[in-house]
Amino acid sequence: MIKLPLGCVVRDLKTHDDDRGNLTEIFRQEWDAGIEPVQWNFVRSQANVLRGVHVHVIHSDYLVCLEGTLVLALSDIRPESPTHGMATTVTLKGSKMQAALVPPGVAHGFHFPEVSSLCYSVSHYWNTVDEIGCRWDDPALGLDWDIRDPALSPRDTTAGSAAEMTQQYLAVRAQMSASRA
Repeated sequence: MIKLPLGCVVRDLKTHDDDRGNLTEIFRQEWDAGIEPVQWNFVRSQANVLRGVHVHVIHSDYLVCLEGTLVLALSDIRPESPTHGMATTVTLKGSKMQAALVPPGVAHGFHFPEVSSLCYSVSHYWNTVDEIGCRWDDPALGLDWDIRDPALSPRDTTAGSAAEMTQQYLAVRAQMSASRA
């Protein structure tokens, strides 16, 4: 069993098959899924696309790979977390139907080694202040991607260091906490 940063969860989803095909419930409000979604998104990626790495101060992601393969990289940057500094990758396959929860403070990125489709929800609406990123290959993340030359967005290509991302995350988190007080 893969160890995950505190608050990260991977759950198997049950698929119901019959002679017509199948049905998989990907989310039910009655599950203790760790998220109350406000928005659902669908992403289709070409082979060898990498999205991220980024971290959120307030929002959680709930991810389901519908087709293909998603390599989800996780790095806990929360200084107060008992799993601070833990880094791992988890492979989600559309053929297996699993859901993954990524809480605030866990930096994450998505690599799609093949053409893939991802459905995900978020607990808060997108906000540029809550979208803090860094280079996917920064050694400080502790991630073993086992890839070379992925296709990146212009933003991900020019992203800063993991140290800069962590510093910004902590500053935004402190600012948001102060504004709520």
